[in-house]
Amino acid sequence: MNNKHAFMVYAGEQEQGRVFHALTHALQAYERGNTSELYFAAEGAAWPGLLTNPDHQLHPLFSKLQDVGVIQGACESCVIAFGHEQSTGQVVPMLKGPECSYGQIDILGLEDEGYRVWLF
Repeated sequence: MNNKHAFMVYAGEQEQGRVFHALTHALQAYERGNTSELYFAAEGAAWPGLLTNPDHQLHPLFSKLQDVGVIQGACESCVIAFGHEQSTGQVVPMLKGPECSYGQIDILGLEDEGYRVWLF
């Protein structure tokens, strides 16, 4: 059985534990053969830029998720609003959602497509 999961990281820079759990569960779903996608939005838009640092303790987990294609990208509006164009914007795709969600990643659309959406 192939379940579909979308993991959304909204956690700020002081909430590394929440980011660890999002990354871990996204990897777990992927390794079980499920469809697993991970997105960054709101204050979480900082994390891809932070996690590309090889010295960061979550870097190996982030890199593995990038390598297998689980990391989908970050909300473009959030990356710009929080000033992460030069970090996150250079690391992952910047995603633009529909106008009805003011450009935010369309979590309702993901749910309509059969994804279980997890918020971290």
